[in-house]
Amino acid sequence: MVNARHVGFALIALAFAAANGCKPDVAGRPSLVDSERVLAVRSEPAEAKPGDAVQYTALYVGPDGNAKASDLDWSLCVGRKPLAASGPVTEDCLRATGKLLGPLGGGASVKAAVPDDTCRLFGPTPPAPEEGQPAVRPADPDTTGGYYQPVRLRIARGGADDEYIVGVTRITCGLGGATTEQADAYAVGYRTNENPVLDSLALVRNGKETNVVPGTAAKVAPSEHLTLRVHWAACPTKSTCGDGLCGAGETIVTCADDCTMPVGCSGSEPYVYFDPVARAVRPRRESMRVSWFANDGRFEQERTGRGEKDAENAFSENRWTAPSKPGEVLLWVVLRDDRGGVGFASYKLQVGI
Repeated sequence: MVNARHVGFALIALAFAAANGCKPDVAGRPSLVDSERVLAVRSEPAEAKPGDAVQYTALYVGPDGNAKASDLDWSLCVGRKPLAASGPVTEDCLRATGKLLGPLGGGASVKAAVPDDTCRLFGPTPPAPEEGQPAVRPADPDTTGGYYQPVRLRIARGGADDEYIVGVTRITCGLGGATTEQADAYAVGYRTNENPVLDSLALVRNGKETNVVPGTAAKVAPSEHLTLRVHWAACPTKSTCGDGLCGAGETIVTCADDCTMPVGCSGSEPYVYFDPVARAVRPRRESMRVSWFANDGRFEQERTGRGEKDAENAFSENRWTAPSKPGEVLLWVVLRDDRGGVGFASYKLQVGI
C-alpha cells in the first residue's frame, strides 16, 4: 500500500482536484519552497484525442532553483480506479512498476501517445463487460464536462520514501447521453482547451506597475510589503473571423484565416458545456487559479484567481512580504484553468543591495 503522505496531486484541473480532494502534503506554508518539489505538471497540448502525441513537463524545483530531473520517472496510468476508491487514480498506479503502468522514461519532460482506449477507461464510453459480469458504468465528467487521462510521476527518493504526483490530460471523447441534436450543437460550439500562459508579473507600488523581466532580478527592500500582479490574455467572448483565433462556430470553410491552423486563446477561454440537469448545451467561461511559490518571504494568500463570473478580468494579485535579510529570492507562479490547462513561469527578486 502507498503511504498517503507520499502521494501528491499536480492540480491540472480545478474541478478534478476538488472532486478528489488531493493536494501536495507540504508542512507549514505550501507556498514556501524549502525542499525539492513538483509544483505542476503540464500536458501539451492541454486536450487531446485518443492516439494524439502529448508532451508532459514537470515544474520540479528546490530552494536553489531547478531540482535534479534525473530523479523523475513517468508512466501513463492505464487502469481505471474502482468507483468506491478515493484519490485521483487507482492505487495500483502509484507504484514504481506494475501492469497498470505504461512506462514513459525519466527527466523533466517526456512524450507519450494518448492510449486508443482512453475514452473507454476514463470517459463516457465504457468497455463491454466481461461475460457474466454487469455492465461497466461510464466515468463521471468533472464540473466542466471533461474527462482525463492520468499520468503518474514518481520522484525517486529511495523505496518507501518515493513520492508520487498525478497529472492529467483532458481527453476529447464527445458527449455521453446526449441526443443527436445536442451532440451536433456541442461539436459546432466546443473548442479544445489551450494551456494558459502568464503574460507578465508586475510589482505594484502606489498604484503603478513595474514589470519583472524574466531572468533579471527586480529590486525590493528588506521586509517590504508589496503587491504582485500577474496578467494573462483577455479572450474574446464572440467569434470574429480574422482575430487569429478559431472560435466557436468558425470552420476552415467560413474562416480559413483563423481555422486552417486552429489556435485557441491563452487566457480564460469561452467554451460550451452540456448541462446534465437542464439537458442543454450552454456557453461558459473558464475559471482561472494562480498558485504562488517562493523560496523566501511570505505570501498573504497561497492561491488567488478569477471565477467564471469574474473571468473578464485577466489578472490576479497577491500581497507578499520580502524577507528581512538581503539576498536573491526565487519566485514561481502556476496558472491553471478549470478545463485542465496549466502554465507556469519563474522570476527573481533581489532583496536589498
